[in-house]
Amino acid sequence: MTKQRVETIFAHDREVIDIKVLMQKGIDVLQSKIYFNDMLLLGGSESNKPYNECFFGELDSKNTMGLDDTKPIYQLIGETDYDTKNSKENFTQTLQVFLDNNTLTLLNYSLLDSSLNIKLEYNSKESKAILEREQIQREQIQRDSNSIDSLTSTAMLHPILEDNEIKCPHNGVVQLKSNRGKSFTSKGIPMVLESDLLHSSIIGCTNPLLSGGPCTMVATILPNARGLKKFNDDYPIMQDLVSSGVFSDKGVQ
Repeated sequence: MTKQRVETIFAHDREVIDIKVLMQKGIDVLQSKIYFNDMLLLGGSESNKPYNECFFGELDSKNTMGLDDTKPIYQLIGETDYDTKNSKENFTQTLQVFLDNNTLTLLNYSLLDSSLNIKLEYNSKESKAILEREQIQREQIQRDSNSIDSLTSTAMLHPILEDNEIKCPHNGVVQLKSNRGKSFTSKGIPMVLESDLLHSSIIGCTNPLLSGGPCTMVATILPNARGLKKFNDDYPIMQDLVSSGVFSDKGVQ
């Protein structure tokens, strides 16, 4: 992974800067700082004047906005779009900065992360709703990422083949025979599908009679032992998942 670099950015009137693009260029958008018309942008507190919610800057009770208009004034805008391609909502934040009749636009600003070290002290229900919406979306992205990682992990496992050796906890050997899966091979060895493995006999189990006696067959296969893709309308059983998902009539394989 390429190390992110900390930079000082200089912006001018009517400029539009996309923070996502900065990230793609390897810029650390959490530690970097930005100047607008030679003034360092640090953020500020939210106006407490009615109808000026989501406006931030240096507080000034004498001004109609409750903010000092000789210093940068920030307007936070949260927008939700529906992505028809992926069938899901996409929430973004835009931060507009006003200074001496000049305007700077920052796309994909994060209130949660204080992008480019612009820290906004929020207190209104409107700004809190923006923060909550960002948190919800980030949690959803994390859940989606974990789901993809889980699917990818399962996809990298190997299915049981007819020449594999599977044993019960007492060293009994499962008699693997491919039937429904015999047309699917790996290096000429047939794949064992779920219906092939279920009820397969077990030979040589040493489980004593006092503990229930020898395992005789595969009795149960849990869904978590399956592969992702069906073959001949049946699932392969993955080698790495046998211990947690395949049970004999007397115990776990």
